Parts: sequence; structure tokens; C-alpha cells
Amino acid sequence: MGIVIKQSIRSSIISYLGVAIGYVNVLLLYPYFLDTGQVGLFRLVQSSAYLLATFGQVGTSQSFVKFYPEYKKEKGFLTAALSGGTIGFVLLCIVTLIFKNQIVEYFSRESALFTEYFQLTLIITFLIILFQILEAYSRSILKITASTFLKDIGLRLLTMVAIVLFGFEVIGFNSLIYSLIGTFGLSLIGLFGYFWKQGDLNLSFNFSFLKSNDLKQIIQFGLYSLIGAGGTQIILQIDSIMISGALGLDETGIYTIAFFIGIVIEMPKRAINQLSSALLAQSFKKDDMEAVEKLYKQTSINQFLIGSFLLIGIYANLDNIYALIPNGESYIAGINVVLFIGLGKLSDMAFGANGQIIVMSRYYRFNVISVAILAILTIILNIQLIPNYGIEGAAIASFLAMLSFNMIKFFFIWWKFGIQPFDLSTLKLLLVTGIALGANYFLSNLPNVLIDLAIRSIMISMIFIGLVYLLKVSEEVNGLIDQGIQKLKLK
Repeated sequence: MGIVIKQSIRSSIISYLGVAIGYVNVLLLYPYFLDTGQVGLFRLVQSSAYLLATFGQVGTSQSFVKFYPEYKKEKGFLTAALSGGTIGFVLLCIVTLIFKNQIVEYFSRESALFTEYFQLTLIITFLIILFQILEAYSRSILKITASTFLKDIGLRLLTMVAIVLFGFEVIGFNSLIYSLIGTFGLSLIGLFGYFWKQGDLNLSFNFSFLKSNDLKQIIQFGLYSLIGAGGTQIILQIDSIMISGALGLDETGIYTIAFFIGIVIEMPKRAINQLSSALLAQSFKKDDMEAVEKLYKQTSINQFLIGSFLLIGIYANLDNIYALIPNGESYIAGINVVLFIGLGKLSDMAFGANGQIIVMSRYYRFNVISVAILAILTIILNIQLIPNYGIEGAAIASFLAMLSFNMIKFFFIWWKFGIQPFDLSTLKLLLVTGIALGANYFLSNLPNVLIDLAIRSIMISMIFIGLVYLLKVSEEVNGLIDQGIQKLKLK
């Protein structure tokens, strides 16, 4: 267990460092060195590749993790998984070839340049498929540090180098796009090299251990997993793809910057999810529904509190944030996108650990169904709203889909377990949020962006945190504040 904890801590540190590098890339280097259309194309190629990779691997990586304990002594199991991913990629290429005219027609109206790089996108898709299968292998053998480093830091650092080279005119834009092959390729080679050096790269083309019934079971599980994984990727990537097809690459670039500002608020949720999942698993094992309900309420109020605090801070400082982004005037059209993306993430945080509760219960299959519903709903809303409201329509679609997704899970849990996460503390928090937002309008705009950002943030933070403490919105937050006060007194 010590190895698992050590690997988890290392991976968490690497992930957050990777996020920081990602934000440097997207919010500083992208807008400084690239115009809006170039940002849009750079994002579109990667979004399309990730989406295609999920369907191309046909659930292979999920099946690998599921069945590895049964076949871990078979050297051919990893080779079989890589072969399965390759076959899935070939099938994907056949499908794209069949629908090539429709794909070209969809993008040729507003994003014709993307069609020139579609073959490149397929190459990157294949590299991602192989990397994801090796990443599943790393999870299975409990050696996740290297794969996490290469995915969260390696890819972003290589991207940073490529953008800087482009910015200093060492390479052209065409070479920048093609550098993505090198970026994903080097990460894949690095992971292969790591396993080879560790003596874990056990490859064999002897597949005799896979009996027909076993293979059927693996394929069925993979296809079932594909529904959930495919739905998740649709939710993450489809807005950029549909904006590119309907509005063009410039709008995609503006949306990309706004999207990355808006999703800041969900970052703390990752750490909370890791802890709550383990605790919920233990509670369900003991059939302790009181503990499940308590954790449901705690995750709801604390995630809602953190999310509200961050969203208020971002919303109050949006003008300042865009003023600090290089060439921010080219991207400020996405200012309302930030708000709706933030509201979508906030709604997800407000409903607490609803997804984990479903996954850890005997109704875990419903989570896949709900993700599929969300994916379909996201596509339908984007189709309806983007033509009428542009990139703001895509953000509104994301918000409405996420809210509906959580409402479905909320009522399902209430129906099956008779528990729900909201109480008087939720109303108190809504009141505090309203007061903090109102206070922002009484603060004068200062001529210096950094001074205005600092003073505005400090004032709103004092009001928000002060009211949260006085109204006792969260026992956990009050406990942390009391501990801080006590330490100051001891000094």
C-alpha cells in the first residue's frame, strides 16, 4: 500500500505542475506568438485526435486494466492490447475514408485549413491510442509516475518548445503543426523506453491463452467501456470541433483561451475526488449509508464553496485577466464564455460526489448511461445554440448539459438511496455569494491593472471568507480557519 500512496503523491504533484505549464502555454505563449486562427487550428487538431483516439481504441485500455490481474503472467497480453488498438485504428481509418466527403464538406465552409491537416490528425490519433494503452499498462503494474510525467509535463514542455521556436521564427507554422507528431511520438517512445529499462516490456505474439469465450468477454467489456469513455471525450472536445465547423478557426481560438480561464475553478475538485472515492468505497463495503450521506453533503458544500469563491474572483477580474493576456484585445470577445464555462463547472462541483457514489454502488452501470446521455445532450445543444449565439452558445450548451447531467444523477441517488446533499448551509452560501458579487460593483476601477486585480481580489476574499466563517457555512472551513488563528496566537 505504501507504493500506491507514494506513486499517487508523486503523480498528483506532477499533474498540478503539468497544469501550471499548460496554463503558461495557453494563456501566455499561445496568444503572444499565435493569432486567433492559428490557436484554433492548433487546438482543433489535438481535440480531434483525442476524440478519434477514444473511439479508435474501442475500449482496449479499459479492458486491459480490468482483465490484467487474470492475464498478468501472459507475455502476449500487452501485445494483444497494442494489436487490438492498432486494429481499432485501422477500422477508424476505414470509417473516416467512407465519410471523407462529409467530413471535408463540414469543415470546408469555415475551417478549410483543417482538412489539409486531417491525415496528420489521424497519425497523432494512432500515437495517442498506443500511449493510452501503455498508460493503462502502467496503472496495472502500479508504476504510474513515468506515464503521468510524460503525459502531463513532457507533452506540454515539448509543445512549449515548439511554440517558442515558431515565435522566434526558427520554424514556420506548418512545421509547428507537424511538430505535434514529434511531441506525441517522443512521449510514446519515452514510455516504451521506460518499460524496457525497467524490464517490464514483455512482448510476445503468442495469443493462445486468449480462448474464444475469454476474448468475447474482453471485447464486450471494451465496447461497454467505450460508451462511457467516448461520451466523456465528446463532452471535453466536441465544442471546439463544432465551433470550428460552424464558425471558423478564429472563433475556436477565442473559445480556447476563454475555456481554459473558466475551467480553473474545477482544479481543486480533483484532489477531493481522489479522497472521497476511497472513503465511499469503504462506506459501501460496510453498507454505512450514514457515512455516504455525510460525505455527500461535505463534498457538496465544500466544492460549491471553493468553486463559488474562485468563480467570483475570476468574474470580478475578467477585464484585468484579459488585459494581462498577450494580445488580449483579440480574445476578449470570449469574456462571456468564461462565465458560462465557469457556471457549468460550478454546477458540477455543487452536486458533490454524486458520480463517485453511483460508481461505487451496485448501480455503477448507470454512470455510463448518464455520461452517454450527457454526450448526446451536449451535441444537440451545440447544434441548436452555436448557429444562433456563436461561441457563447457553445458555452451555454456546456453549462446546460452539465447542469442536466448532475440533475439526472441527483434524482437517481435520491430515488435509490433516499439521500441528497443540500441543506441550510447551501442557502447560506448562496447568500454569501450574492453579497460578494454585489460588493464587486461598488469597487472603483483603478488605472493600474495589477493593483486593481490585487485590491479587488483582497476585498472580495475578505468579504466572502469572513461571511462564510461568521455564518458557519462549512464546518471543515471553519475548522481550518480556527487552526490558523490558533497558530497565529501561539506565535
